[in-house]
Amino acid sequence: MTYFPISIPFLASCLSFYICYTQAKLHHHNHHHDHDHHENRHMHPSPSNAPYTCYGDGIFDVREFGAIGDGVEDDTNAFKKAWDCVCLSQTHSPILWVPHGYSFIIQSTIFKGPCQSPLIFQVDGTLMPPDGPKSWPKNNNRHKWLVFYRINQMTIKGRGLIDGRGQQWWNLPCKPHKSPNGSTLPGPCDSPIAVRFVMCTNLKLQELKIKDSPYFNLRFDRCVRVRIESLSITAPASSPNTDGIHIENTNDVRIYNSFISNGDDCVSIGSGCFDVDIKNITCVHGHGISIGMIGASLMLVVAISTF
Repeated sequence: MTYFPISIPFLASCLSFYICYTQAKLHHHNHHHDHDHHENRHMHPSPSNAPYTCYGDGIFDVREFGAIGDGVEDDTNAFKKAWDCVCLSQTHSPILWVPHGYSFIIQSTIFKGPCQSPLIFQVDGTLMPPDGPKSWPKNNNRHKWLVFYRINQMTIKGRGLIDGRGQQWWNLPCKPHKSPNGSTLPGPCDSPIAVRFVMCTNLKLQELKIKDSPYFNLRFDRCVRVRIESLSITAPASSPNTDGIHIENTNDVRIYNSFISNGDDCVSIGSGCFDVDIKNITCVHGHGISIGMIGASLMLVVAISTF
């Protein structure tokens, strides 16, 4: 083996070059990391399992998440992504926006909380489920359409429309037909509630229009502090079980200045409810306001003012 002599000055120069190179590389890496961190501060946090980033200035337009709104395409995933972002947003009163002039089809969906901030679900366009039982995906729950679960401080408002497309559901063989005896026939009978709220607090519903729900239009279960103002709920007089507003185990409820024309109770109050105030409600075709259920043993504490 042959050895080559290496001088001490040469070794020193090599070591100096290595140290300088390493320091320069670390400086470049840290500068790049700081730049990325500076940019990320302006992004809204995303769910850890979501392959998308929540950009926005507090207004989350469902179209930015892929919603088409042509009344044909399924926009469910876009709404789920938009909900994840608005729910995680720390902006003051972030808005999930359903824009005017579009019709969005959403399958049975649960919008889950709790969320980071009080939020607004702004419905200026039209929301629709799949059209009838035959279009309803087999694996989807037929008891519900839109469900809001464990959400605190949410306002749902807008000049748009929630269209339940209930006509085909009303015509299921099991439903009371238009015969004098209200006859029914055997067969599947499950029908979805249009909008349901479960274990929510501090809810406000304002200026919404809801029509043709397959079953109940609005249902509140185990909710606290519900404010309903200036709603319009409509369905044909012959539509079965289309209660306008149903509350169960819910307290501190205010229902004011609303119009309800349907085929069943305008407002139905189930068990476990108290502190319910109803004023200035126009009830057309429906069965008025009902308290309790026929044949059931109930513990109700309800205070209803004149209207």
